[in-house]
Amino acid sequence: MYNPYVTEEIRCPAGTLLGSCYSKPYLLDDVEETNNNADIVAWKNHSANEAALMIIPVGVKQLKKIIAAPEQYHYWQHEQVRLAINYEAFKECRLALPEIIPVFRFWLIDFAPPSVDWRLIESFPFAGIVLSEDFFNANYQKFTFPFLLSSFAEREIMVIVRSTQPAPPAEVMRALNIAGWQHQRRASAPSP
Repeated sequence: MYNPYVTEEIRCPAGTLLGSCYSKPYLLDDVEETNNNADIVAWKNHSANEAALMIIPVGVKQLKKIIAAPEQYHYWQHEQVRLAINYEAFKECRLALPEIIPVFRFWLIDFAPPSVDWRLIESFPFAGIVLSEDFFNANYQKFTFPFLLSSFAEREIMVIVRSTQPAPPAEVMRALNIAGWQHQRRASAPSP
């Protein structure tokens, strides 16, 4: 099973496990510059549901290392692994990313930050998009929101929402084409 101390579960509208997202501090210890990512895709971390996704957040520094030496990250080339990058990392590395698309699948986190260039997002084959709680709350009742999400569904881009709030009813999630809900731990809450 995924280590519950370093992951947040992502649940489908029906409540079944879609995947788990690793927290950034687990991946890279900046203080000691010790990379702890080699054991993430290990047998002990596999879910009982082999179809469950592993979402691994990657910063700019680490993304550049992956681009420079993709063979050193063979454990992240597993079919169920998705690398989550923010818009700034995507924008900075976008010209080199197509070289590694055949072996890695990417999700965009921090969707629609201020001054986003939509053409860049539309032209890249993201496998998924993560909406923040703030973005979801500010937009889900707008007339155009379902159309935006359906355009992702048409391109087979999975959309999840990361939130501290409980998931809305399954019917709402399905109507909006939301594939999953990642229940985020509150920053002030103690670790389990």
